Amino acid sequence: MPAALLLAAAIGLAGPAGGVLPAAYGAVSVPKLDNVRVALFIDTGKYVSPAAAVTLSADTGLQLGLRGAAGVKPVHQAAAKTPVRVFADGYYAQLPETGDVTAARSQAQKLAAGGATAGVVQRVKRGLSAYRAYVGPFATKEAAASAAAGQSGATVGGPLRWSAGSFAGEAEANAQAVALSQAGFDADVALTEAGYAVFVGEAADNAALQALKAQIAAALPTVALTPVDPAQSYVLKRSELDMGGESAGGPLAAFAFSGGAKLWAAAADAQGGVTIRERFDRAYRGGIELSRFNGKLAVVNELPLEQYLVSVLGSEMSKEWPLEALKAQAVAARTFALKQGVKYQIAHVTDTTTDQAYKGVAVEFAAAQQAVQATQGEVVVDKNGLINPLYYSNAGGMTAAPAEVWGNEVPYLQSQKSPDEGAQAGKKVWYRIVLPNGNTGYIHSDYARATGQKNPAGLPYYESTATGVSVRPAPYVDNAANPTAFKVDIGDRFVVIGQEVESNAYSWIRGPYDGTKLKEKLGASYTGGALNRLEVSKRGASGRAIEVTANGQPLKAAYPDSLRTMLGGLPSTRFDIEETGRYTILGAGGATRSQTSASQPVVVAGSGGKGKQTDDQLFVMDAQGKVRLATRDPQFFFKGTGYGHGLGMSQWGAKGYAELGYDYQKILLTYYTGVSIQKAAP
Repeated sequence: MPAALLLAAAIGLAGPAGGVLPAAYGAVSVPKLDNVRVALFIDTGKYVSPAAAVTLSADTGLQLGLRGAAGVKPVHQAAAKTPVRVFADGYYAQLPETGDVTAARSQAQKLAAGGATAGVVQRVKRGLSAYRAYVGPFATKEAAASAAAGQSGATVGGPLRWSAGSFAGEAEANAQAVALSQAGFDADVALTEAGYAVFVGEAADNAALQALKAQIAAALPTVALTPVDPAQSYVLKRSELDMGGESAGGPLAAFAFSGGAKLWAAAADAQGGVTIRERFDRAYRGGIELSRFNGKLAVVNELPLEQYLVSVLGSEMSKEWPLEALKAQAVAARTFALKQGVKYQIAHVTDTTTDQAYKGVAVEFAAAQQAVQATQGEVVVDKNGLINPLYYSNAGGMTAAPAEVWGNEVPYLQSQKSPDEGAQAGKKVWYRIVLPNGNTGYIHSDYARATGQKNPAGLPYYESTATGVSVRPAPYVDNAANPTAFKVDIGDRFVVIGQEVESNAYSWIRGPYDGTKLKEKLGASYTGGALNRLEVSKRGASGRAIEVTANGQPLKAAYPDSLRTMLGGLPSTRFDIEETGRYTILGAGGATRSQTSASQPVVVAGSGGKGKQTDDQLFVMDAQGKVRLATRDPQFFFKGTGYGHGLGMSQWGAKGYAELGYDYQKILLTYYTGVSIQKAAP
């Protein structure tokens, strides 16, 4: 042991914030990985990200090849920004052929609008243009038949074909394909491991294949036919119409490959990226491998690990953040990728937050490149090797202990304070308002101004400063999860009963959730009657909910963090619950009484008159002047802090520590306890 470590051991010297010295686990073996494989579309059974076909292009031109043990055999070269369509050969629901391109395109567009993967094959037969809309490909004949059943005149095509000869060059193969097309047959040039060939037909079963053979023999008796083995590696080229993008409606080179084949797509410029239209039009460095996996199309981006990390940083953090926070993220992301191994059988990771976000070229920035280079090869280890360096957006001020998330313990993950407040810096206030008709919700403060007047309860009147202003159930904009409840116009008056900072990664509000609908979300986790009460009954070390009861019955959660999903997709489990169906009345002498809104409380007016409250909702003011909503039917608001599971490194916390002067090693050794930062061998 080096003298420095002997001294550290003798006096109990620790690294920053409870970590260990960076050299402490120097003997730990770190795996080496030059290139990482990222699954963009794949179906493993457990992880499903489907695509029947993809459309590829590159700003500098695209090179497409058949990938094998001997390297990549060129198949096609597309010009700059020219798209090509690629899919695994399979079964198709085919509509009747037509000479009307507009009609065929309209058919395909209708199919696509219904959610199907549709295309239009474009051929020249007997000297005339012929178009056929189709749906697919499908992995099975039965799936294609099901799709065809809903379309008038549709038939099922498939991957069974005849080979009409092998050729030394593409030109000779094209000539044979033209001859077959002139006779009225579907013929395409294919590239196999042996060279070029011409494939005829798209039969779905052997009977159709034999019938096709008889037709060809009658029309072209000199053409020798041999059956195509679907297991061999091949890629066939045909012309289709482009159904989307800038070149919509024009011709498109389309490629179908066999089950045993792998295609490789790369930009003509090695520094360029390949764009995938179906993956949000993102461009990716390295190359794109296309293959069949579990009977479905698999699309995997293969690129250098360190280049991948630059995009991960751009996907996970802001270019405005301190360099030391970016470095900490680089080391964590590198460790995470290496730790996964070949998690998806043909890929190490996915491009989603199931692993770590990866959005390709567009999100790269110079500081991310600098952070990756400055930490090249560095990983986080403990005595057992690579740790699983979990990270997430925001701890809400306190990281989680593993028992609060998974129900077990992990030595290097412990609950501790985290400086996450920066996520709410600069966020505007939203006012909680009530209109004269009783409508209530949140309005952005930019669209409301005080009138200087108050109602009899002393609450201020505000008015709208614009027309068509959205008022939402919670204080944030999300048209799907938090749609507009109603709108107000310029001059409309309302009472402000409270205010909140716009929901963000640090502090947030979700709801209100109706008791009946929330019970439906809970499903089998709650088996009681109408949902009237919902309470956090147990909390962990960081204050996160580890048990929630409904009407006193604990919800059945597989593990504590699954409460987030059960309760409607909450940002974190560090929350409180506000009920609108119950409230407590403070009486004379300090006596208290729990009251439900459904019990029609007696309301005493200032004049001494009294009567039953019969409205569906009322507003209750406490001794401090704070107003809360009470409703006849139970509703629930969730108010919390943090975004994510809370285990390991908080990204907003890393930013906060960097702004306090921590370097990246100290940040990592703060969030991961008893670990070391090591550099993988070159």
